[in-house]
Amino acid sequence: MSRLLIIGSGHCGRETFEWAKDIQERQKRWDAIGFLNDDIHALDKYHLSDLMVGTIKDHIPAEGEEFVCAVADPANKMMLCNSFKARGARFVNVIHPSVIIADYSVIGEGVIICPQVIICPNSNVGDHVLVDSFSVVGHDVTVEKGCSISDHCDLMGHVYLEEEAFLGSGARIIPWMRVGRGAKVGVGSIVIRNVEANTSVFGNPARRVE
Repeated sequence: MSRLLIIGSGHCGRETFEWAKDIQERQKRWDAIGFLNDDIHALDKYHLSDLMVGTIKDHIPAEGEEFVCAVADPANKMMLCNSFKARGARFVNVIHPSVIIADYSVIGEGVIICPQVIICPNSNVGDHVLVDSFSVVGHDVTVEKGCSISDHCDLMGHVYLEEEAFLGSGARIIPWMRVGRGAKVGVGSIVIRNVEANTSVFGNPARRVE
């Protein structure tokens, strides 16, 4: 029996569950879909408690299980992914059927790409990246592993996101800009200059905030 296990059952996990169901409607990939969360009652109020398989900290991957980490915070996401890889977990992509991926683009493993996203030609999307709905990854863009791109973001040509960068909803990055490792770009911000690693920027134009 094959089973997809979604690590995390917060808003990102529940959305990922919906996109996985849409995949299943097109072509069945798994016999079952379930969740892992250290709070085993996290899904009770959503009437999904029967899909809670167990805790993140205690789960040992079994034959036939495939994983995706649905945690928006990049640092926490990569910590969990590395922990599960050390246990022998196999990560797979959850890419909604409505997504457009152009030729000559490269997509890593454990990636979540939500509805109506466009990945333009010659882009490189690394492992465990989240691209939320209606975002555009422009031509020749690089998104390194662990990044999270919220909904309605626009990464224009040749943008480079280093590992574990985070973009809030509606962020715009003009061509050739680089966002450093672990940096955060606030909601609705427009980035017109490079963003240093481990900093937060906000506004139009985006400026560093403490």
